[in-house]
Amino acid sequence: MKVRRETAIVLAISEALVLAMGALVMSRGLHYPGTAAAMGAAIVAVPYILERTALIKLPVFVQVWTMMAVGLHIFGLMQGHYDDTWWWDELTHLVSSSLVGMLAAIGLFLFDLHSVNIKVPRWGYPIMILIFSILMGVVWEMAEFAGDLLAGTRMQYSLIDTLSDCYVDMLGGLTASTIWVLWLWQDPFNEIQDTAQEALIERFRSVFIGLGTGR
Repeated sequence: MKVRRETAIVLAISEALVLAMGALVMSRGLHYPGTAAAMGAAIVAVPYILERTALIKLPVFVQVWTMMAVGLHIFGLMQGHYDDTWWWDELTHLVSSSLVGMLAAIGLFLFDLHSVNIKVPRWGYPIMILIFSILMGVVWEMAEFAGDLLAGTRMQYSLIDTLSDCYVDMLGGLTASTIWVLWLWQDPFNEIQDTAQEALIERFRSVFIGLGTGR
């Protein structure tokens, strides 16, 4: 499938920034930020790959949002802002958790749009977006704890830091819910509706038809 020019531009800028930061931190011998940069390079490429394979065509604003979340995290590690700037961790959590909430909203919308027997009520969107953002925030904190315990990464500074992150994740979910209700509720530019491509829609329908017939 032909990839949109906007998607290619976002990918090029994202990869250039992430790889440049990764090269810089590796030259300083900072292996953990370097690993984060490598993972970030893979993450920002996902929208391009999904669009190239004709499965999902994510809205451009979601791709830019992803670039911001990844870039803030890597830049914070590179510059030590997680240690010397108290609000940096909160900022990255807010951007990331609101992105997670928006992806959940898009997923719910597409499920509602293409499902035959199951429909998502409009009032359920804000609640489900919030719950999903909180859930993923808790999963992230558990991963940080596991990393600290098994690899000595020292990502969790204190109990207050962990709880603060969870509260900010909740705020990110509320932010995504608000944006969805006030702006994207009616899908004004048909960006959300056009996200799922025909190949994915056919797979989705075949799965649910099979479940419905007991196959």
